[in-house]
Amino acid sequence: MDETMRDAGAPGLETTVCPQCGAFAELTDRCVLDGTDGPVEHARVVCLARHWFLLPTAGLPTVVQPVASVRA
Repeated sequence: MDETMRDAGAPGLETTVCPQCGAFAELTDRCVLDGTDGPVEHARVVCLARHWFLLPTAGLPTVVQPVASVRA
């Protein structure tokens, strides 16, 4: 998985941040588009403020999820 993180609690949910407002965002779809240097993977990103983008996946920022502590 390139530069994104899957939420361990929800299989298949990929998250990132909105490039416009910085809010939590979900990758809702992936596709491959032809580029001048060959195929480029893109993802549709939709944030909580309802901004949406179709962006190359290589440039998406990583979302770091807090890890829950385990008590013994």
